[in-house]
Amino acid sequence: MTVSRRETLAWVSATLASPWVASLAEPAFAQGDTGLWKEVDVAPVTASGYGSDPNLLKPSVPWPLTLTPDQRASLRIAADLMLPADSHSPSGSALQLDAFIDEWVSAPYPEQQRDRRLILSGLAWLDAESNARFNHGFAAASDGERRAIFDDIAFKGRVKEGYGRPAFFFARLRGLMLGGFFSGPEGMKDIGYIGNTPATTFAGPTNEAVAHLNAALARLDIKSA
Repeated sequence: MTVSRRETLAWVSATLASPWVASLAEPAFAQGDTGLWKEVDVAPVTASGYGSDPNLLKPSVPWPLTLTPDQRASLRIAADLMLPADSHSPSGSALQLDAFIDEWVSAPYPEQQRDRRLILSGLAWLDAESNARFNHGFAAASDGERRAIFDDIAFKGRVKEGYGRPAFFFARLRGLMLGGFFSGPEGMKDIGYIGNTPATTFAGPTNEAVAHLNAALARLDIKSA
């Protein structure tokens, strides 16, 4: 199944309300706390956005996607490590969270553009780190090798010395992945969320509720219906 641009735009719109994607304040990193990290040169996105009054029920496709196939492949790998399949939900790659991330970082808004530079720099770091450790890029690494890299940056209080900025990248990417996951039907089902679901039957208020309402209306000298 391929996710359409209209679907990913609607997905991004839904995710904006998720607490997982709230902006993280980037700390000041001490010299030597960045390891092989290098900030990549990112061309600014100059395409138009939604405009002042978008129709989110029928979203347009106002900006081009910008991630390369290799970057999308690395995101699919990361998605499966962060959100593996279980008895309740498919894996992150099966849900095509890489498409969601691509839509997010390609959007021409300040927050998304900050994330764009961070995510692209982080993906480049994953390849550099994997090459330094294992003599091949992240996509060519084994599952154990990928986990070894993530284990050094994934856990607060256990980040490897000198890996502060990569850990910040991991935290932001994980937040975006979770925001995308829990904004979709699979994630909502996973946590038992049943909002936006019409009730098939409604028996009406209980007798106790009606009595309480009538008493309150009587105190206000308002006749009940």
